[in-house]
Amino acid sequence: MPQITVKGFTDQQMKTVTPVLSQKLSTAIGCPEDWLIFELVPTTFYAGGQQTAGFPIIEVSWFDRADEVREEVAAILRDTAFELGYTLVQVIFTTLQPDRFYEFEV
Repeated sequence: MPQITVKGFTDQQMKTVTPVLSQKLSTAIGCPEDWLIFELVPTTFYAGGQQTAGFPIIEVSWFDRADEVREEVAAILRDTAFELGYTLVQVIFTTLQPDRFYEFEV
């Protein structure tokens, strides 16, 4: 936790950026790198009934953080997408409620 879900990147892009992202995000958030969970969701974009080029949509699901932390994380994710050549990226934050989050491990 936090969980970062990415749409619009390729598998190779994820392999390239996640080591650096892990370091930057763990510092910004103040958590160990192994708390970060990255998920790549392959997707196809459509407009007007036709397949079209997409853009990254990155969702961060986490427990509430200070506005400054959220802004820094958004900037890190934005910059990462721009460095890959994208000109548009959406970063969406979903705040989880601790009393409604369960994690089980054997």
